[in-house]
Amino acid sequence: MNNNAETATGEQPQQDGAFLENGTDFQIVAEDAPVMLWLTNSEGKVVFTNSKWKKFVGAAVDGHLSGDVWLMALHPDDREGCLHIFTDAFQSHQPFEMEYRLRRFDGQYRYILDTGEPYINKEGKFSGFIGSSTDITDRKNYENQLHLSQLELTQHNREMALINELNSYLQVCRSLKETHAIVHYYAKQIFTDQSGALYLFDDSHSMVEAVATWGDTRFFSSLVIASDDCWALRQGRLHIVEEPANAILCHHIIEHPTQGYVCAPAIAQGEMIGFLCVTLGDNRDDKRAWTSVESRTRLISLAADNLAMALVSLKLREALRNRSLHDPMTQLFNRRYLDETLAHELATCQRAHTPLGVIMIDIDHFKIYNDTYGHDAGDFVLTEIAEIMRSKLRDGDIACRYGGEELVMVILGAGKAITGERAEAVRAAIEKHPFTYKGQPLASVTASLGVAACPEDGHSTHVLLKAADVALYHAKESGRNKVVISGQA
Repeated sequence: MNNNAETATGEQPQQDGAFLENGTDFQIVAEDAPVMLWLTNSEGKVVFTNSKWKKFVGAAVDGHLSGDVWLMALHPDDREGCLHIFTDAFQSHQPFEMEYRLRRFDGQYRYILDTGEPYINKEGKFSGFIGSSTDITDRKNYENQLHLSQLELTQHNREMALINELNSYLQVCRSLKETHAIVHYYAKQIFTDQSGALYLFDDSHSMVEAVATWGDTRFFSSLVIASDDCWALRQGRLHIVEEPANAILCHHIIEHPTQGYVCAPAIAQGEMIGFLCVTLGDNRDDKRAWTSVESRTRLISLAADNLAMALVSLKLREALRNRSLHDPMTQLFNRRYLDETLAHELATCQRAHTPLGVIMIDIDHFKIYNDTYGHDAGDFVLTEIAEIMRSKLRDGDIACRYGGEELVMVILGAGKAITGERAEAVRAAIEKHPFTYKGQPLASVTASLGVAACPEDGHSTHVLLKAADVALYHAKESGRNKVVISGQA
């Protein structure tokens, strides 16, 4: 409502009194009406506001409303839009509605709905607008809250769908290491515009390492921490920091963080495997500042619970699989694993045209050794030789217990010559190794070794192992404690 006497067209405004003479009855009725009412002349000057309108803005109830009261009380961000609607209405002489924020007498801005109807005098000429102003703040707050609830529901559904996708991938992972990239990928989508890290205990349960990070990792003081560095791990429950300047901070967070965070322990089946740490976002810049801290905390806690269940289940499956593929005494792979893996590696060698060597090992006179020192001592010798074999492996090489005292090594990328050198190193190490069982020295041990290689001796598991076994037989027949290479016997 334009309180200025100047007109948009430059014409001289008509006298207020002339207008009010035609609206005296209106003025009498409207003055004490329970709603805010106003009246303008044809040029847009306010010529009447009732007492309820004046009380709302804190103007004097008695007398004429002065100057630019409405403009001064109008929210600065709404001023341009309101004046545009108001000007159009006076040019078109059409009814109008507009919503805006108006400062109440107590300084609080309230949402107002203005409805204006054109007033036509007895001569049929446009004489101004008569209108009402309604405080719709409660309705607007409800609408805003409903909108935010709808946004949160939409966001919640999206997040649940992503968590379900994450779980489906974690269920088919073969190892914990394989999960790290998957957690990283989905965490970036679930915790949009937030930084975070998934920390997991190491095998000894003494240190905790960040296996997946996203966002600004500078938020974290270290990616490898002690278990005491996180309050969530110490207490076994959520640790929530909303105001970093007035809170107990974890030691794995930088000294002066600018935003809050949540640490949620990852616990499943009674086992704590680590924790999930995610920032709450800086409300000044966070694109999701409309979401509540409670909803974000619930999401972080839910994600931690889901990760814990999936990872603990995977650890169990991995442990069971390892148990089924390892010899329980020597902890070398077993024959089942050898058959599966060697077939795969041989197929890879054929495609890549790379060599592969196999060493078959048999402990010399092992039955006599067992009969002399007992089976416990014999088992001890096997475990010691298994350690010697492991010490001679490179990354990717395989050591297996083939059966009884027979052992097998698979040397990737090695032809007969290199495999033969490796076999000789193992033979010499066994011969020189001092075996001491329960404080008592045992007799020295020797072994016979047969070597075969792909492609010279074949491309199938059966053929290659058979060639190594034949070479081993020649090593035993020719005096034992030696290496024989297939085709050179």
